[in-house]
Amino acid sequence: MRGFIMKKCNKILSLSLAFVLAVTGVGASGATAAKRATLSSKKISVKVGEKKKIKIKKKVKGAVYTFKSASKKIAAVNKKGVVTGKKAGKTKVTVKERIGKKTRKVGKVTVKVNNMPNDNVVPTPDQTQTPAIQPTVEPTVAPTEEPTPEPTVAPTRAPLVLNDTSTPSGFDQRQNGVAYGTLSRVTYYSTTVGKERAMNVITPPNYDPNGEYPVLYLCHGGNGDEGDWIGGNPEVILGNLIAKDEAKPMIMVLVNCRARMNDGANPSDSLSLDHMAAWTNFLFELQEDVMPYMEENYPILTGRENTGIAGLSMGGRESLYIGFKIPEKIAYVGAFSPAFGIFEYENWGLYETGYFTEEEFTLPEEYMQNTTCMIMNGANDSMVRNEPERYHNALVNNGVNHYYYTIPGDHTMDVWKNGLYHFLKVAFYE
Repeated sequence: MRGFIMKKCNKILSLSLAFVLAVTGVGASGATAAKRATLSSKKISVKVGEKKKIKIKKKVKGAVYTFKSASKKIAAVNKKGVVTGKKAGKTKVTVKERIGKKTRKVGKVTVKVNNMPNDNVVPTPDQTQTPAIQPTVEPTVAPTEEPTPEPTVAPTRAPLVLNDTSTPSGFDQRQNGVAYGTLSRVTYYSTTVGKERAMNVITPPNYDPNGEYPVLYLCHGGNGDEGDWIGGNPEVILGNLIAKDEAKPMIMVLVNCRARMNDGANPSDSLSLDHMAAWTNFLFELQEDVMPYMEENYPILTGRENTGIAGLSMGGRESLYIGFKIPEKIAYVGAFSPAFGIFEYENWGLYETGYFTEEEFTLPEEYMQNTTCMIMNGANDSMVRNEPERYHNALVNNGVNHYYYTIPGDHTMDVWKNGLYHFLKVAFYE
């Protein structure tokens, strides 16, 4: 009997406690939910020139909230979440919450920007007033024939020439009193390949998570991977240039261009069509997986004018391929000792038809004057030999303005560091 009563009491206590928790909203899930910030509204509407603030409910004390517009040409947003309408259209603003080292997405706000109403209405003339009739003047002199206007010629860009292709002493070494960026290894899920893949991200000196930076994707050589460029000290080269105000602060992404399951360095099938196909596949992974990851996790500026790609050897070939394949997304292209494969070739027992014919290796008219391309090579290169010059000649014949130069040297990192140094000096400036 006593046991029965105890069971009854325990059951009543349990039910009472559950009721109290339900009413008060306390409990593991309730307490967590209460602390999670949410958007007050997922849609806002503004007129061109009008401002409106994105409101967040249940802000967490000590948390930092960031805002990023997918299209700043339609709507800009500042650090406080104030949206300004720029031109008619729709865009989205991503809102994130950072607590310590952890960042989560609060949500996205759809912003609709409407044109301002036209208040400048031209008054209709008074219908009761009789318009004055101007007398017709008879011409006394035979009219002279108007000269046929000459067709306007589109301005051509001045030839891109580097007057000095040398590098200063210590350009790739750490200097006292100079701030340098931070290198972090990150992983992302590749829907293109179907697995987690790695890349290295270099944030610039004095990096501000709430800032805005252009992005440069750096491609490795044929047997390398995302760690290939680390030996070239890219964060040091960039830091030294920024300290002299000779380069813009930017985020550099050291990618793995071998977009396949077996993506490790020094593959046994490096001289095979299967291996080359994995590099071609990176074009899709870059757009579908890498770029979205960077936009979601770093404060990068979007648009072709804020996006560059550069690489060494096979990575130089990859950069030319991608840059000329999707010029609507990339405005800065650097190729340091670019390998065979842009055009048809047969070498090392391997034959490829190439990505382009020499006649096809050009840019659409709308990108001719606003794309910066740089090709360079070691004058004594024993690997790619004169292939970079072949690419250069094709661009000359096709009227594509670009930089081209050679320096003494073979197929080595010293040559490629020189290329990176000079490319960083023009990237996101021209």
